[in-house]
Amino acid sequence: MAATTQAPVLDRPPESMRPDRPEVMSQVGVSTLIEIDRGVTFECLVGRHVRARNLTTGLVTIRASAGLPYHTHPFGEAITVLQGRAVVGVQGRVYELGPLDNIVIPRELAHTASNPSDQDAVLHIAMASHAPTRTLVEDRFTQQAMSTDSTGQPGAERVNRQATAPRFAAGPGTEFIDFFNVDLLPNIEMSGGYGLFHPGGRLPAHVHDFDESISIIDGAATCIVEGKRYTLSRCATALVPRGRVHYFINDSQATMAMIWVYAGPRPERIIVAERCATIEGSPWK
Repeated sequence: MAATTQAPVLDRPPESMRPDRPEVMSQVGVSTLIEIDRGVTFECLVGRHVRARNLTTGLVTIRASAGLPYHTHPFGEAITVLQGRAVVGVQGRVYELGPLDNIVIPRELAHTASNPSDQDAVLHIAMASHAPTRTLVEDRFTQQAMSTDSTGQPGAERVNRQATAPRFAAGPGTEFIDFFNVDLLPNIEMSGGYGLFHPGGRLPAHVHDFDESISIIDGAATCIVEGKRYTLSRCATALVPRGRVHYFINDSQATMAMIWVYAGPRPERIIVAERCATIEGSPWK
């Protein structure tokens, strides 16, 4: 999705990108909640259960004063605060995060997350695996409170502050922030960020060479996938598999916002002719 040099618009996607799975739209409150730890639950919206590949996304709710102990993953993880506040520690470096702040943690870095307030915290979680696991580790780290404007540790975790992160346009009437990709954070396996759509804002018809998760975290979005129209809101999340032609548009009179995550290390998209996003012009008929 990043602000890169515009490539030519293709008449149709490459045949090698022919998809083998349909898109899936997941509503919040439908999936079974998984209790990760006392006072911490996870609702998976994109993952193995919807045939996603190399990607899991969902919502973690941390009750007041609850949290997760230090642990590691054999894949990268991104955490974005949607509601409340969170304290995230990475090998002793402690960051306070507010709404729409984001932290990205490369694989095998020990980290913890907790809720310092007396109200629930809701986090959007993305992991570069469709079969996530975690390994608990002993907390032997010296605690170091990082400044409220810290953007992370060079060569390790990256922190994106909503108030100060640079923005760019990915389409008319849009503002985007790149949270993570291999150019921003070496060795990360996925890419993603935040997108704000003003009324009428939209993306061009495009495809990716990897799966994508799109969670609508504010307002309402219209998702077009090869002529099929879906309305998403309240953290409803789309899985758009590799090769499916799609785009998002804000048909409302209010702003709309999303968290998007690609199962690929660079936010690359292939823009195709608009007719490819229609039923009549679908390239895969």
